[in-house]
Amino acid sequence: MKKNLLYIISALCMVLGFTACSSDDDHGTGSVNVSGSCLVEKFVLNGQYEGTITTENRLIKVKVPVDFTETGNMEVTSLVVSGGAQTNIKVGDHVNFNADQMLRVVNGDLQLDYQITVRNDEALLKNFVLEGVKGAINQQDKTVTVSVTANSGIDLANATFEVECSEDAICNPASGTKGNFTEPFLLTLTDNTAVNTYTVNVTLIENPVALFVGNAATVEELNDEEKAAAKWLTGNISGAAYASWSDISSGNMSLDECKLIYWHHHHATFGNYKTFAEHEDEQGAMTALAKMKEYWQNGGAFILSRAAVNYACALGAISEDIYPNNCWGGGNGEGSDLMGDDPWHFVAYDTNHALWKNLKAYPGASEDAVYTLDKDYTICNTTCQFKVTWDPYSGVSSFEPITGARALGGNGSDEVSSWEIKAANGQFGKGGIICFGTGLWDWNSPTPYTSNYHDNMGTIMLNAFDYLTK
Repeated sequence: MKKNLLYIISALCMVLGFTACSSDDDHGTGSVNVSGSCLVEKFVLNGQYEGTITTENRLIKVKVPVDFTETGNMEVTSLVVSGGAQTNIKVGDHVNFNADQMLRVVNGDLQLDYQITVRNDEALLKNFVLEGVKGAINQQDKTVTVSVTANSGIDLANATFEVECSEDAICNPASGTKGNFTEPFLLTLTDNTAVNTYTVNVTLIENPVALFVGNAATVEELNDEEKAAAKWLTGNISGAAYASWSDISSGNMSLDECKLIYWHHHHATFGNYKTFAEHEDEQGAMTALAKMKEYWQNGGAFILSRAAVNYACALGAISEDIYPNNCWGGGNGEGSDLMGDDPWHFVAYDTNHALWKNLKAYPGASEDAVYTLDKDYTICNTTCQFKVTWDPYSGVSSFEPITGARALGGNGSDEVSSWEIKAANGQFGKGGIICFGTGLWDWNSPTPYTSNYHDNMGTIMLNAFDYLTK
């Protein structure tokens, strides 16, 4: 109890700006001594690298030159703290800062810990987006390749771009401004001693290798959920592009070299294929159905997610009488379920399947657990899956004999929320269809979060691309 009280008092002192806390009690009779404070006023390493101190989250960040390699043995040359306070790290100490260290400041019965982090100057481009199209960044030669279709609607002579840089780096020209991308465009990033110049090249795609399809004329007109999925595809698979269903049905988009089509359709899900096929939001896809059937019959592959999993019935890849029977969700993709310390996961039914290779494992979780979400990530949990304890099913083992499809993931007992359908040649794999009906297949969070396990979605997508096209 006393320890908890000390932490509470320490926190209050921080909130009040570390003003001196006083007590009239006799310290020798067991009372708490909070007469001082635990403020770090100055911290310097090697006589020249002064730390930036953030008292709110008790962080001391020391920046060193980009080519500095001696972080494993740095000398504390100056350390100024509140009067009367003692520290575990002292002036003259040599400390290994290859990893973050903890500075403990004690003053009477007050105690606060500060995290000390030493970072080299770094000027790296983390993300580049041109009018909604994500660029592929090559860090080795400092280039960015943006692939757009001729009918993208982007005015390349005056296009807006957005960038995400490494911490502390500044980009010139600034993110959110316009530029002429009809020729190589230069971006210069600086962070003290670190300077890098990236060259942005825009490539016009006439024969895309992969397509994300949607109802909107451009990527930016999609809803946020679909937009995030489209940007992932165009930014992570070389030669990928966006096309509207109108582009497909009119013949404006060539499918001659297209190996995979991805449709992530965020909409209120339906309990049967007929309702899906007749809904006005799906009419674009239904209008393009003849071309899509021809594409699939000729060996083209699909990835379908959310309500789009019903499109497999339209293609004739699975019977129109066999459709997801357990569906819910919808809304505008604004999110409703906030993830906690242990985000939700689903179970991989065959951990040796190509889809589940090289995923980040959650500490302590079973090897068949697939995590695609992170702490503070918010999903709308839109789901379109099979409940295999309902007629005519009798468990996961009955799924393939009845549907002809293969169960890939679910809750491990009574549901199939990810599955694959055979190619037109009757074989699983190349030219087949992967369906993600799980509510955990979510691309856009309306709340900020640190991406970790959400990166598994990108890994799964790349695994699926290889599995379906090679």
